[in-house]
Amino acid sequence: MSYRVGIPRGLAYYYLFPFMQAFLQALGAEVVVSPPTDALTLAAMSSCPTDEPCVSVKLFYAHAKRLLNSGVDYLFVPALSSVERDNYCCPKLIGAAAMLRNGLGLAAEQVLAPEWNEREKPGLWQDNLREVAARLGVGAAGADQAIQAGFAAQAAAEELAHQGFTIPEVYHRLCGREKPRRQRFDPAAEYDGREVIAVLGHPYLLYDQVGHRVVERLAEYARVITPEMVPAADYRPEVAAIYEGNRLWAYEARILGAGLNLLHRGAITKMVLVEAFECGPASVIETFLATEAEGYDIPFLLLTVDEHTGEAGLVTRLEAFVDTSGGRRGGRPREKSIAAPPPRRQELRVGAPGMGLLDVALATVLQECGVEMVPTPPVTKHTVELGKEVAPEFICYPLVTTLGQIREVLERGANTIVMVGGKGRCRLGWYAQVQELLLKRLGLDFRLVIIDSPLPLRERWPAFRRALAEITGNAPLWRIMRGIYRGYQKMMALDRAEALVRRKRAYESRRGAADRLWQDFVVQIKRAAGAGQVKGLYQGFTAALRAIPEEESQPLRVKIVGEIYTLLEEFVNQEIERFLASRPEPRVEVVRETSASQWFNLNVLHRRREVDRYRAVLAAAAPYLNVCVGGHGQESVGETVLAAREGYDGVIQLLPFTCMPEIVAQNILVPLSEKLDIPFLSLIVNEQSGTAGWETRLEAFLEVLAERREKTAISGGEGYGLLPGY
Repeated sequence: MSYRVGIPRGLAYYYLFPFMQAFLQALGAEVVVSPPTDALTLAAMSSCPTDEPCVSVKLFYAHAKRLLNSGVDYLFVPALSSVERDNYCCPKLIGAAAMLRNGLGLAAEQVLAPEWNEREKPGLWQDNLREVAARLGVGAAGADQAIQAGFAAQAAAEELAHQGFTIPEVYHRLCGREKPRRQRFDPAAEYDGREVIAVLGHPYLLYDQVGHRVVERLAEYARVITPEMVPAADYRPEVAAIYEGNRLWAYEARILGAGLNLLHRGAITKMVLVEAFECGPASVIETFLATEAEGYDIPFLLLTVDEHTGEAGLVTRLEAFVDTSGGRRGGRPREKSIAAPPPRRQELRVGAPGMGLLDVALATVLQECGVEMVPTPPVTKHTVELGKEVAPEFICYPLVTTLGQIREVLERGANTIVMVGGKGRCRLGWYAQVQELLLKRLGLDFRLVIIDSPLPLRERWPAFRRALAEITGNAPLWRIMRGIYRGYQKMMALDRAEALVRRKRAYESRRGAADRLWQDFVVQIKRAAGAGQVKGLYQGFTAALRAIPEEESQPLRVKIVGEIYTLLEEFVNQEIERFLASRPEPRVEVVRETSASQWFNLNVLHRRREVDRYRAVLAAAAPYLNVCVGGHGQESVGETVLAAREGYDGVIQLLPFTCMPEIVAQNILVPLSEKLDIPFLSLIVNEQSGTAGWETRLEAFLEVLAERREKTAISGGEGYGLLPGY
């Protein structure tokens, strides 16, 4: 039996279609590709459950919907977690299949979603492809032959691209797809052979209607070079020259490396970067490319597109850019490379951005080592304004606020900045380097120290130890470890105490009594000298908290999930926990599992309690999102599923604007909340979030929860549904 297997024309299609087509055809399947984006496709974008994903994800939903309407037996959507050993892919490529399954209401068996995860599970993709073959009625031997056919087709496609053919031209020559256009966009355009324009961006933007065929338009004026035309041997060394550049997202590394290579060898006179509105990785590589292009005097144009981008305005910008004076090919080298190490200084005054009360632990470590730490200022409106002045437009809110805090501590005399690293699926691991580039473009002089995980010890301990030495003034390891232990004890005491306060707020007779006690406790913990004193303060706090009178109450129980920084930073989440608990009626008990100590216990100490809970959360998420998409995206799904089982009244998801992992989770949770029959509210925060609108939505949500509980009680326990993603 021959199966019809559909491949949506988006995302991975533009990178791996030759492999996918050859593999499936070798298995005897009929490959059906959705038609090029047209008016019907744009109309089908409404099948995406939310407005938050970038236009490429919305188009992916639409193309999948059109294939399903045409009657295909399966969709083939690989989960691209990691296609190389050192890095990951963007969360949208990782979670694409899961989003389609949940958003379009598909059965799991309708989507063939083999996972590639070379970083964590080398070779897994081969077994997964054999499973796909088995689903199509082909044994292991036939599957291996199909895999080889796929590799051969992919290699042939890459060879054609390196000869200067665009992806549509390659697919037309090799796969019989993407017939090139013949008409000109501007018959009056004059081609200038001296001009060479690098047009960078994901091919699913460059060659889709939503990108208004920018490559073909510019090719009428000058020679155009796109990322796929630059061989790996040329672009990989460029990325490797950047600190931990080998750990950049795989396809973004290709775009960035190609751009840097073309700049460094003087091959271009202009550069255009096309990015999707809300694209997370693009907001990172944008900073590197803009900085380097400026250093080489190469005109740089950033085009941001979405489904609302008008053709006329975009064409006008392109024409104006073409008319600007180009840079000189073979341009001058930079005086200071983006890969250059920061300047070294003798004195040591350390500053760091914060996340909740995490800076208390860092201050304890430095104090133990005799190093002065410039106090981390709380996030304020001024902090946000300082960060926003220099941040890329679509970078996430946590980077903006921490960037503002770094500027503040530098103004207060810090000369060394400590920032966490850890290159993973989300943008957090690139905050430090992006912030350094942005701030040094302002002329600020400081040293940046990146603290990354020491695990695995054989590979990462030396770099971790050097970083510790830099920020502690070469303090002996025993003193550093003692400081870490004392800082950990403070962090644990604060997180445990805060959890007790969240519960007490729902029952206290004198509203605000627990909060006043909590504020005093924080001050005392900051001043505590040792672990023994911390323990005594915690015991005194718990006794005082228990002594606060309570009243009989049956509070609504609301679970808060989402991105860790947004959960922990009160200014960013507009003190949502206090607001919920301050409502006169109904009383609300807020439960939040995520905390700094919970993360540390799970990821560093591997404590049994946290590990067991984490496994339960992932198991709960697995039927809906069975791959890690970075950040706390998978945990948000799993915790919501468990909240429904554990009798919570509702779930609130907090995420920063453009947060990739949480956007994947949101697109799963909106339809899933209806299926689980649990009210769900997704709140997106950025620097423009207004308190009034925020509070109105929360109050309306609580009213729905209270009404729902009342109706459930009257009906004897039957659940009542809620509009999806209310």
